[in-house]
Amino acid sequence: MQSVKKIFKDSDKPSATNALVVMLRVPVAGQVKTRLVPPLTPKGAAGLYECFIQDIFSRISVLNGIDIIAAYTPQNLISRARRLAPSRVIIIPQKGKDLGERLQNIFYQLFSIGYKKIAIIGTDSPDLPIEYIEKSFSLLNGKKELVLGPAEDGGYYLIAMSRNCNKILKGIPWSTNMVFEKTIKKAEKADLTSAILPRWYDVDDIESLKTLRKNIKNTPYAIQTSKAIEHVFKNL
Repeated sequence: MQSVKKIFKDSDKPSATNALVVMLRVPVAGQVKTRLVPPLTPKGAAGLYECFIQDIFSRISVLNGIDIIAAYTPQNLISRARRLAPSRVIIIPQKGKDLGERLQNIFYQLFSIGYKKIAIIGTDSPDLPIEYIEKSFSLLNGKKELVLGPAEDGGYYLIAMSRNCNKILKGIPWSTNMVFEKTIKKAEKADLTSAILPRWYDVDDIESLKTLRKNIKNTPYAIQTSKAIEHVFKNL
């Protein structure tokens, strides 16, 4: 297994103290955005999801003083993962049996090579306000140890830490509407100073896709996604 440490030379150090990790799944037809099938075809859903990824990387490119890292799965598709991310983005594999283990591994590895503040986002919200990401780092700078961005489905679109607090990610009922609530309770029990960002939504089904279409129409961001969505609804 390739570890994060092996990506850097022994003499290298992070170019910034902050890291933003984008968790992505390589868009293989039939393996991504399956709740959009139907009305979309498996190929159409994969193509739409690839646009999500492209627009997220494009939008976060404006962030300064932050190293961008892409954590991909499946691990055997590294060549395709490299083509999805801009050349300056560090590519690492996701490691773990579930989301909790994968998040734990990322935080542990990146803290161990010298990052001081780490935020992790997914790729289900191509219109996520960039100011929410910036706010997470400013809150960590303000001595908060944990920042969560709650999603409307009961999970979270962002998790950020200023120190390794992996125990709060153990025993979480992933893929349920209790993820955010359980994580907050574990943080309170661990006496972590935490902050909560505004609520946002993931795009997983046709209704949330309609919301995304409305939100990004006639806006200058999420350009690839906007084009793909209009193509989708034109052919429904």
